This record gives sequence, C-alpha cells and structure tokens, in this order.
Amino acid sequence: MKSVLINTITKNYPVYIGNNVFKSLPEFISKNNLPKRVFVILDKNVEQIYGPSIKKVIKKFAVKQFYLTLASSEKIKSFNSANQIFSKLSEEGFGRDTLLVAIGGGTIGDLAGFISSTYMRGVSLIHIPTTLLSAVDSSIGGKTGINFQDAKNLIGTFYHPEMVLIDTIFLKSLPEKELISGFGEVIKYSFLTDKKFYSVLLSDYKLLMKKDFDFLKKIIYESIKIKSAVVSKDEKEVTGLRKILNFGHTFAHAYESGSSYKLSHGKAVIAGIVSALILSFEKKIIEQSQLNYMLQLPMKFQSTVNIKRMNSEAIYNLMAHDKKNRDGKIQFVLIKNFGEILVDVSVDKKSILKSLEKTEKIWFKRATAGL
Repeated sequence: MKSVLINTITKNYPVYIGNNVFKSLPEFISKNNLPKRVFVILDKNVEQIYGPSIKKVIKKFAVKQFYLTLASSEKIKSFNSANQIFSKLSEEGFGRDTLLVAIGGGTIGDLAGFISSTYMRGVSLIHIPTTLLSAVDSSIGGKTGINFQDAKNLIGTFYHPEMVLIDTIFLKSLPEKELISGFGEVIKYSFLTDKKFYSVLLSDYKLLMKKDFDFLKKIIYESIKIKSAVVSKDEKEVTGLRKILNFGHTFAHAYESGSSYKLSHGKAVIAGIVSALILSFEKKIIEQSQLNYMLQLPMKFQSTVNIKRMNSEAIYNLMAHDKKNRDGKIQFVLIKNFGEILVDVSVDKKSILKSLEKTEKIWFKRATAGL
C-alpha cells in the first residue's frame, strides 16, 4: 500500500492507495478516530457488483448505517438530489456525528462532498473513488459542486475529506471507455512535471487496458503526488498556481458541451490537450520538435476518442462562455515545456480558430503537412 499526505492551510488528510485495501477501512476509521454513524452514498453499478462485500466491511465498525444508492450521471448533481439526501439524513436521525462515505465516481463524490460540507454546517467525509478519473483527480483537492441551470458545478464549496481510500480492485470491473477517460487526466499530469512521467506513460500505456494493478497503482500515486503539490500551495485558486490543473480543459469543456455531453470528460481532456499543444505551437511557445513529441501520447488514443467533426466557430463560441474567462477574453493554459505551464494566456480569435482547424485535421487523419 502507498500513501500520500495532502497538506493544505485548512486541513491535512491521508490518501491510501493499494490493491484490496478497502477491507482495512475499519482500521483506518479507528486510527483516525472518525464517527461510526455511517451514511453511505453508493453508485448503483458499484452496489450491483460489490454491494455485499462493501456492507460486510462497513458493518464491522458502524454503530448505525444507512445506504442511499444513486445511478451515477451528471443529472444527480442537482438540488433535487441534494434535497433527497438531506431529507434522508434528517429522517434517519443523522446528526453532526455523521460519517458520510462516498463510494463511486466523480459525480457521486462531487455531490457527496457538497452534502457533507453543508449538512449540519459540515459532517465528516470519506471518499472511496471507484473510477480512475475520480481516483486521480476529483476525489483530491476539496472541490465539491452541483450543477445549476445547465451550468456545470456552478454551485459548490471547498471541503476536504477526512481521508481518501483508493482500492484498485474496484477498477477491475471498469469498461475500457472509463479507463481511457481517467487516463486523460493522467496524461494531463504528465505535462505538469518533468518529462520522466510522460516517458513512462508513453512506454507503458498499453498496461492500462490490461488493468495491470502495479501500473494502475503507480500512475494513481504519481498523479496524486503532482496534484497534492499544487493544491498544497494554492488550495483555493488564490495565487493562480492551481490553474495549471486546467491544462487542455478550456478546449475540453467546449468539446464536451458540443457533443451534448456524449463525450466523457476525460476523453474530451485528451482531445483538449492536443488542441492546447497545437495552440502553444501557434503562439510560438513551443517548437515543432516539442510539439511532435508531446503529441505522441495523447494521439495514441485517437481511435477511441470519438469527437465529431467540428464547426470551429461553434466551438469558439462555446469557449467564449467558459467560466474561467475574464474581461470577455478566453483564458488558456498553455505549455512552454514539461513542468513549465503558462496560465491566463489571452489568445486572439484567429489563432484559436487555426488551432481548432489543425486539431480537426490531425484528429481525422487528413493531410498534416505544415502542422
């Protein structure tokens, strides 16, 4: 088992990573002196596969337990879902000595985090991510959120869990598309540090589909170390450092929205990284040789990331409404080199459209002369 300690100004908490470590949850509860009145928000798919074993472990330490099962999707991140959970917490007599346990992917974690940060002005929370995307990204850093009027994460809080427990055994049942989606964020992390991590991923990426537990544990651990280093220095995006975690995301969010969210977030990030690399080249921040090398890893997933042929003007208009924009200008996170990330880069419309057109050209295997 590996562990990472997340250190922030407001809270420190451990992240445990390993194969078959969920069974050790009672020990972690005792070690950290956490409440034993347990309210579990559980992903429906996870419950169908692992429900009995999950309940067996929780039964070992819980003096009171209640399970609420939800079908994981962006639709559950709503006031309606929040109201349902608040009602159950109240009806079942859960007070401030509640331990809320979120078992599922990113949508379950975002919703549970919002609930735990607001119910009784804050109750204890544990994240047990069951997707690669939530393990390497959304379960770490304390961001919670629900959607409002079709705007993603418009309402939310910063609220850290007591711990994060990542058991790679849960990843064994993930379909290929979920693994690739999670790997999109892993690829992003590889650009935020020296190119050693990128080189490892480029060499061993095929182990992802084989669900090699050692490989999964390694990439999760490395990703969390990188995110932890960023979050510890800029917990609430005050200094601007945390913005580097949005590399590729301005494009990605537009691709997601343009697909009516049929394209998963992580897959959109892969395509978004390609676009951000091309835009970095267009702005003469990186050279041709750098671009060619940096494109190698995200382009390994070209055949599995099905972005539709893009109307560049439509994608541009979607980016123009990104919540990270300032003073009516689209803000990008671009790259100078591995570990050298530029934030809040304003780019003219002509360069953006050119980058979108070049992304489409390379993505759909058209002639790439002059790219």
